[in-house]
Amino acid sequence: MVISDTHEHSFDGNNLPDVDVLLHTGDLTNFGELDSLRECVRMMGTVNAKVKLVIAGNHDISLDKTRRVENMTDDEYSKYHEAAVEIMTGSAAKEAGIVYLEEGTYTFNLDNGAKFKVYASPYTPGSGGWAFPYQPLEDRFNDAKQAAQNRTSIAENSIPAGVDIVMTHGPPHSILNQVDGQNLGCPNLLRAVGRVRPLMHCFGHIHEGHGANIVTWKPDGTVKDPSSATPLETEQINEFPYTNEWAIKPGQQTLMVNAAIMMNTAKGMRPNYKPFIVALSLPRQ
Repeated sequence: MVISDTHEHSFDGNNLPDVDVLLHTGDLTNFGELDSLRECVRMMGTVNAKVKLVIAGNHDISLDKTRRVENMTDDEYSKYHEAAVEIMTGSAAKEAGIVYLEEGTYTFNLDNGAKFKVYASPYTPGSGGWAFPYQPLEDRFNDAKQAAQNRTSIAENSIPAGVDIVMTHGPPHSILNQVDGQNLGCPNLLRAVGRVRPLMHCFGHIHEGHGANIVTWKPDGTVKDPSSATPLETEQINEFPYTNEWAIKPGQQTLMVNAAIMMNTAKGMRPNYKPFIVALSLPRQ
């Protein structure tokens, strides 16, 4: 199950299908307040999933170790941040089955013998006081040899080859990322995902981009049709609460999922979108 941008919306996981893996790609909260994080942990504890992988988003301010709160000293914010991380990694989170992922690559095994490698990153391009920012000309996802010539690699954990799933908060450029006709996704992220070609790349952040596409890569790793955010020939229909069984050609195609459940309306955010239940053919141990 893939879900994102719940923004403090509380649901009862007992009303959701049982799954092997839950992936939450960030914006658990509106401002990262500790009580909101606690409620998110409680809520995700109600979902029946063997593995629950969670990353932060730009709204989850307290989970960023860099101070983003103006009315706190550095020492006060450090304690605030430590408390937030403790909520996501402490006893309550463990009891809920949550594994909080900071930026990096991780490997997981399932009881059915499946083994999968995940790359996770909460970072998105931007500023304005939100969490986990980087500048558009900075590349967090490719090392100096892999980055485009007009980009500066700041990668501490570039996306490695061989990952099965990429979890980022923000979308790649041109894929499920449009607002008012403008592509807001990251070209550097698209370059990295095209380089490693995972089975699935899931994200959120751009609520208007909710949906799923199967991208076919060109030999050089670029997208078949980067000019269109949702090319009709690859757009997938979400069959929630049933499992989406979409055929994906490993190494040639990637399932792109923008799982943001919030719809932006004139009256604010509304949880009008559904999560995605996706069947992936994963490697076996």
